[in-house]
Amino acid sequence: MSTPEQNKAVLERYYEECLNKGNLDVIYEGATEDHISHGTAANGKEGVEHLKEWVRLQRASFPDLHVTVDDWILEGNKVVSRFTARGTHTGDDYAGLIPAQGRKLEIPGIVIDEFDDAGKIVESWFSMDSYDLATQLGAFDAPPA
Repeated sequence: MSTPEQNKAVLERYYEECLNKGNLDVIYEGATEDHISHGTAANGKEGVEHLKEWVRLQRASFPDLHVTVDDWILEGNKVVSRFTARGTHTGDDYAGLIPAQGRKLEIPGIVIDEFDDAGKIVESWFSMDSYDLATQLGAFDAPPA
């Protein structure tokens, strides 16, 4: 059985290598094939491929994406990470809806990851203020006159 500290190490590697550097294949090391992700799509999505695609889309919109974990909470087989995501929207339209305008993003969020006995993530609950994100990206700005 993995320890809480080993589970945290899996996430530290995921944040640094996958989210911050774009090495998407690190996802296969840390998550089960049937991983369930809540908060990255309506009603949750299953499969490590969904998680990989979600990260790819974030990095495609924010090529300089950098996520810093501000707090860790380790409890049994769950790890909570309170983070701040920063980046510049210079890439793809965000969520296919918000065109890039070169705006800076700085937004906090929380993820709760549940691990199996082998130390792989089986389920994740992701929460971030989507309204704040859309506002920072200019989604609600008045159109040019």
